[in-house]
Amino acid sequence: MINNTKDEFLTQREVCNWLGLSEPTLFRHRRDRTGPRFVRLSAKRVAYRRSAIEAWLKGRECKI
Repeated sequence: MINNTKDEFLTQREVCNWLGLSEPTLFRHRRDRTGPRFVRLSAKRVAYRRSAIEAWLKGRECKI
C-alpha cells in the first residue's frame, strides 16, 4: 500500500492537538455533524483523514 500523507489517518487526540481543540469539543462537532468527516473504526474509536481536516478548515475560512 502506498503511504500518501494527504490521506493518512489521524487519531482524535492528534486532531485535537493540531487544531487546539479539546476532545469533548471535537466530540460535540462529531455529534452535531459540524466537524470534519471521520471514519468509525470500531464502536468506540474514530479516525480522521488529514485531507478531511484540511477540507473542513478550508470551508471555515472567513472571506472579508
